[in-house]
Amino acid sequence: MADSAGQGSRGRRFWDVLGVVGWLFALPAALLVCGLPKASTLFQASFGPFGAPSSLLLVFLVLTLLGMLFGSAGRAFPVLVGLVLGLGCFATVFDFPGLGFVRAAVARFPGFSEPGPAFFSGLLAIALGSILGRSSTGKSLKRAALIFLATLSCLIALAWAKPFPKLEVGALSIEDALAGISKTLGYEYHNPEVEKALKVVVEARDKTVAEKEKLIAELTARVQKAGEDEASLRAAAEDAKRLAGELEAAKAALASLKGKLDKDQPQLKGGSYAEAVQPFDPGVRDFAVKAASSSPGAFDRPQGSFSPTVEGIRQVALVHAAISGSWKYVSDPGVDWGDYLSPARRSLALGLAGDCDDFAVMMASCEEAIGGKARIVHGYTSKEGHAWAELWLGDSRNAALVLNALSTMSGRPVSSIAVDGAERDWLVLDWRLGEFSMSGARTEVRWTGGR
Repeated sequence: MADSAGQGSRGRRFWDVLGVVGWLFALPAALLVCGLPKASTLFQASFGPFGAPSSLLLVFLVLTLLGMLFGSAGRAFPVLVGLVLGLGCFATVFDFPGLGFVRAAVARFPGFSEPGPAFFSGLLAIALGSILGRSSTGKSLKRAALIFLATLSCLIALAWAKPFPKLEVGALSIEDALAGISKTLGYEYHNPEVEKALKVVVEARDKTVAEKEKLIAELTARVQKAGEDEASLRAAAEDAKRLAGELEAAKAALASLKGKLDKDQPQLKGGSYAEAVQPFDPGVRDFAVKAASSSPGAFDRPQGSFSPTVEGIRQVALVHAAISGSWKYVSDPGVDWGDYLSPARRSLALGLAGDCDDFAVMMASCEEAIGGKARIVHGYTSKEGHAWAELWLGDSRNAALVLNALSTMSGRPVSSIAVDGAERDWLVLDWRLGEFSMSGARTEVRWTGGR
């Protein structure tokens, strides 16, 4: 009996230690809420969606729950009250699946206008529930009341003191983190063109090994040459599928604009970006606003600063998905990709079609139409040229914040999102959001906007 009791005691100590270790996983989220995005994204840069602050918070909740259930806590009611209050507070900060109604219900109250007070009040509730659940004195109901009053007092005090920097509510999405983890674990891409090419080689039974090797090389080169832009657009369309509902709304906006736009608006000489980028055109503006409207909120803060908020960077992703998900690539006449330039209004009237500089013009026009500052960059190699748009992310601190949010949304590590500029503060808006389609290129900025 004594041996059995000793084993039980050791088992409870194990779960107690596990619960304490779980608190370490809440640290990245705490750092982000405190305005230290670079430190909070260290794990995410290394481990992708598994290291996102919201993913690690899930680990914290699981380990803490296990420690409370199987550790030395003797009173279940205070533990349960602490967990419920803590989860309720977290639900106003993090985008928990199925708990969106909590955020919607409390968003109008001052204490929940920023995530800091609710986040740390939630941590306090869980900590008190764990501590008071181990105490053998006092009634459970009184302990539960103490947890509630302490949590409420903490929330009011922090909301009044405002010790935290400005951070948008919902900047950390549990739902997006889960989607990113699911994609990382189960995503597999098959290139049908490559498979078709390999099938041709395999079925060429009468050819020699040397002939087959030559055929493989020729087919590979042909697939790479003909499919680079198309593959990028397909990948962008896959990104758009993750924003499926919003993309359908954008397509509906495009359909509603047909007949109202002038398809006969003349094309411009290549490089005339100041005329081609049209953020104030009513049709372009309507399309951009409709595409971005699924993520309402101020694009920048303070307004007019061009520094995107978390809602703003999601609007950027929605607009990019709406354009790239519907774009049809068609080359300019002849071989010089810079001979012709389609104004944004014309590209929209044609149903979103054209080459890379037309795509860049449309992208820059729509991102500026919702409050951003865009520029268009040219890249050159010895054999070809390319054009793409980029969006200014603000200073380094704001850039780190919105890149972290974009990483959580897309399920991609921060380190894989392409940024440009001397201070790496311009987000690449190429065929695929945050990804260069031309590597090793000599680049030059050909146009910069910002009203």
